[in-house]
Amino acid sequence: QMTSYNEYCPIAVGAELLGDRWTPLVLRELIIGSRRFNEIHRGVPRMNRTLLTQRLRSLERRGVIERVEIDGGAEYRLTEAGKELEPIIWSLGQWAAQWAFGDPEDTQLDAALLVWRLHQFVALSKLPADRVVIEFVLTGVGGRRVWLVLDRGEATACVVDPGYDVDLVVDADSRAMHRWLLGRAEFKDLQRSGDARLIGPTKLVRAFPTWFALSPFAADVAAAAS
Repeated sequence: QMTSYNEYCPIAVGAELLGDRWTPLVLRELIIGSRRFNEIHRGVPRMNRTLLTQRLRSLERRGVIERVEIDGGAEYRLTEAGKELEPIIWSLGQWAAQWAFGDPEDTQLDAALLVWRLHQFVALSKLPADRVVIEFVLTGVGGRRVWLVLDRGEATACVVDPGYDVDLVVDADSRAMHRWLLGRAEFKDLQRSGDARLIGPTKLVRAFPTWFALSPFAADVAAAAS
């Protein structure tokens, strides 16, 4: 149930739509390109699934998204009204990147979510022609083993061993990798400090950092940090 400010003002009405907990993050996932319920939830894994269902229904009622039945399942898509929220959501992130963003707190470290983000930001044109299976062995707070399969222009993030031979291992500190993804460190600096080590064929080791576009806010974060 959305809270009403009971005020006849566009800012109040807009805040009623965007101000609910998790709603901006749900919109972020839809803007990035998630369509299925499980895809959206993997982008906001700490959100209760029942609450996600409620938020999606509410956004649909307000005309921000539409639910479409495809291949026996539902997909959620931004309407024209929803698409016009994209610069607003992105501006919120850019403002925070400049004025309110620092190194990650322990509670913000999540290796599985980190690799899910990497899968969303893959630079498809830079990928090798052959399938590459990457095993991330992330240590420290929020660390775990996660896999990323890059195959024929598609990326799949796995929290369970996909069963393929591993081509490249990323042995790294979880916090350092989060800093890299958000633009607070360059990958070569992680390698130099020993916070990241790549194990595999030289060709793949050299190419790895080029396969990802990093966070859309990385440039803003880096500029603010400097």
